[in-house]
Amino acid sequence: MQGDHYMGLIADWYDDWLSARHDDIDFYSGYLDGFQGTVLELACGTGRILLPIAGAGVEIHGLDGSDHMLRVLRAKAKAGGVPDIPLHRQPMESFDVGRRFDIIFVAGGSFQLLTDPGYIVSSLSCIHRHLEDGGSFVTDIFVPWDDIAQKESSVYQVTRDSSRPNGDRSVVHERFSIDIEKQLKLGTYRYEFYSDQRLVSCLINDLNIRWFWKDEFVRFLTDAGFGDIQLLTDSPLYDEGSSFVFKAVK
Repeated sequence: MQGDHYMGLIADWYDDWLSARHDDIDFYSGYLDGFQGTVLELACGTGRILLPIAGAGVEIHGLDGSDHMLRVLRAKAKAGGVPDIPLHRQPMESFDVGRRFDIIFVAGGSFQLLTDPGYIVSSLSCIHRHLEDGGSFVTDIFVPWDDIAQKESSVYQVTRDSSRPNGDRSVVHERFSIDIEKQLKLGTYRYEFYSDQRLVSCLINDLNIRWFWKDEFVRFLTDAGFGDIQLLTDSPLYDEGSSFVFKAVK
């Protein structure tokens, strides 16, 4: 599934494309600052969020469906002096790591990569099963209102353009359509990679996301067995009507 998208050069350049974003890192690092329990990040990717948390002394595991992304994470962890982070290559819709955690979180809207309702249900079931009694699930999700209003973009538009000190460059183009009934943004992405100002690789991949309405997500959480469902409205990631941060307790 989503792990099949984040491979090769896409995994290698992922951090470059998100280098200007810090709000998610700041929120989850602050939320877990000084936390003495155990933590699992699902869809941890290259460790943008996980590594600062681990570096602060929190006992954290990471799980991702892409071996390529985890390979980048391991290299960064070793270079940063935190090489012993337990990592699990498993899909977040169906995982079993053989232990429970006090907090499980999914950041950056990554839970929305689960576009099939069956996968959504099975993932929440796995999360609930992997939490200690009284443990919490935390996630942030968003509604892509601008894209919904536009309905589709049949012509590729540049969404990322990053360069490295050695002159290498990558450009990400996106086109999409919206399926209102299924609450899906159906994206096609063209990745261009340049070296010495020459195009050396071009990849085209589809990647879809599903958005949730606030009350709908509460129902998913309730049906999975969670109680004490809260909206963390003081989070900088929260924007009423557009982006939501949930905390749900087992």
